[in-house]
Amino acid sequence: MTHGTGNRVGGRVVGLLGLAALVGGLVYDGIAQVPPRPGPDPWAGKLPKIGGVEIFSTWPKDRPEAVLILSGQTFGFLSPCGCSRPQMGGLERRANAIAMLKAKGWPVAGVDLGDFYPLKSAVSEQGLLKYATGMSALREMGYFAVGVGKTELDAGLLKVVAEYALQKEQPPFALAGNVVGVSDKQVIPREQYFPPAGNGKRPTVGLAEIADVGTVPVGVVGVVGPSVARAGEKADDNLGFLGNKDVLAPAVQALANHPKRPQLNVLLYQGTADEARKVAGDFPQFQVVLCQSDDAEPPQFPETISHKDGKKTLLVQVGHKGRYVGALGLFRKPDGSLDLQYQLVPLGEEFLTPETPEAEKANPVLPLLEEYAKQVKDRNFLAKVARLPHSAQIQKPDLNLSYVGSDRCLGCHASEFAKWKESKHSHAYEALEVYAKRPSLRNFDGECIVCHTVGYGIKTGFESTEKTPALKHVGCESCHGPGSGHMTAPRDAELLKLMSPWKANPADRLPDVATLERIAKAPPGGPGGITDLPAAQQRIINFVSQTCTKCHDAENDPHFDLAKYWPKVIHGPGPAKQ
Repeated sequence: MTHGTGNRVGGRVVGLLGLAALVGGLVYDGIAQVPPRPGPDPWAGKLPKIGGVEIFSTWPKDRPEAVLILSGQTFGFLSPCGCSRPQMGGLERRANAIAMLKAKGWPVAGVDLGDFYPLKSAVSEQGLLKYATGMSALREMGYFAVGVGKTELDAGLLKVVAEYALQKEQPPFALAGNVVGVSDKQVIPREQYFPPAGNGKRPTVGLAEIADVGTVPVGVVGVVGPSVARAGEKADDNLGFLGNKDVLAPAVQALANHPKRPQLNVLLYQGTADEARKVAGDFPQFQVVLCQSDDAEPPQFPETISHKDGKKTLLVQVGHKGRYVGALGLFRKPDGSLDLQYQLVPLGEEFLTPETPEAEKANPVLPLLEEYAKQVKDRNFLAKVARLPHSAQIQKPDLNLSYVGSDRCLGCHASEFAKWKESKHSHAYEALEVYAKRPSLRNFDGECIVCHTVGYGIKTGFESTEKTPALKHVGCESCHGPGSGHMTAPRDAELLKLMSPWKANPADRLPDVATLERIAKAPPGGPGGITDLPAAQQRIINFVSQTCTKCHDAENDPHFDLAKYWPKVIHGPGPAKQ
């Protein structure tokens, strides 16, 4: 079989399967219920602003016929860690944003591009559980279709869809119409390779869905673009992909011939923006194409692609990790056609669930997240993570370096220990065990534990509070590495270097507190900032900051600045001389 269009099976499959196999049983019906008209808008004046303009304030004042939520590339981001504020994204906030639109009396449904499976997962079972939890949350929010992306393909598409779609035929339905099975170089049609669940009618991976969103029939088609298809073929020898045109041509014809006659056609296109532009040009029947985001931060407005016949297609990107969603408002014109209005919605703290029993009970996602956390604990994923060697353990294998706990440092480093003891680092585990809510039980989740303990995921590092109680919290060895060698040979130059890898030479020091405070107050790139320091000090600030931002990254601690944080934990032999 040849690549043809750049994929393993290319255009030849149409001849092998026939158009009837591609079109037959292609489109199915779903219904998005219209909520009742409400009283006064409870969200008036409380919505976030973009560029000083409140979201949705530029939309027509008339009630939309329908609103379609567009999301994608969530990468398993179920909820922010909550360790600092403000943070964005998470399914709890997404559910509240959708509830806000419904509270306005707007009919709302959702579609997702895919890449819903985690970008990486230390324990594959946890990744699958996270995917199933997220899909259930989408169902509760009124989603009816979700695409298939690289993360689902990398994890094994059959295994991923089995975790949710094979359990029961229920929305959201996975769409990747050009995927097929391959066995002994023979093509297995998608409908056979991904058979329906139980007594269901839909293949577990479909091509299209139609749903009545308010008064508007909406048709949604999902396909995988060439770049993702090539990656998918590398990840799974048993998958192949048809060319986009081979699938989309009969798909748009089938939508046009369907009794519901969709008034809005949306393409979930798992490919780059450049690939999506080409497909949009070839198939102007799609008024909206949702594609991969070029950047984690999405553009505020969609790109408009004009066609020769005067029609237009909106090319939409919504960023990464569910920090934003797009809202597409459908307004009826006097001639009966639709006016499309788009709003990028940042899921900030405005959409946090109020801490009242009534509000928490009203959010359908919260119990799903709590059940997810419970399953993570009960299935003991904490113990299933692979334990890799620390760089010092690799460089000094003969020493059998191990973690010893911060209390063992007290004898020789009393002042440093005292500074650590009064810092939040010495209580980091409590943030998960005592204070974390919605969901709770995060102290049993390795994705959280890794930044709240010493050496989790590393040989001899934290395992559990029962087995390794001395390694709770963020301690000395979280930054300096396993300390057993230093205990036995405290003046060993090679070990000292391994314990402070950010030092180019032993005399390297961070600047004094006054200098750091001046840097913290300086405008970015302006006078008085880090660029005014000697090159050696700039280097060590950058190296130390890189160590800190393994946990204090932009996602978990968006305001982290070493110049502001270091004075709170300052320790060591003293600052550099100015």
